[in-house]
Amino acid sequence: MRITREVDYALRIVLMLSREQKQIEAKVISESNGIPYRFTLKILRKIVQAGIIRSYRGVNGGYILNCEPSEISMLDVIECIDGNLSLNRCEEDDCACKSCTECTINSSLHNVQNKLKQELKSVTFDKMLLDEKVNNTCNH
Repeated sequence: MRITREVDYALRIVLMLSREQKQIEAKVISESNGIPYRFTLKILRKIVQAGIIRSYRGVNGGYILNCEPSEISMLDVIECIDGNLSLNRCEEDDCACKSCTECTINSSLHNVQNKLKQELKSVTFDKMLLDEKVNNTCNH
């Protein structure tokens, strides 16, 4: 399993906005993170639609967090970009499998998926900022 480049960029964008705690223009977000500008706009649109950030139009426009970093998890950002996290198709609503409830593979993957979601939900952006400070001051 691998997260998409779009999710990776979205995580970096939300971390930047968490760190800066101010309104930032899309162009600055794009350049600071090395993300193509049009792709940045597409990602920002999805994060705004999810309610994680707010956008302001016009000359003094930009993007800012819509809530505290402690209220935003990695899972929130992943799911606002890629939709509901599911490890196999049996976890999706359109599964045509008739034996999902009795399937050992589905049951095992369901348990792994739940643990993964719990872990991603526990990693909030305030924790990432704290880790960032610790790692930047460490003398390793």
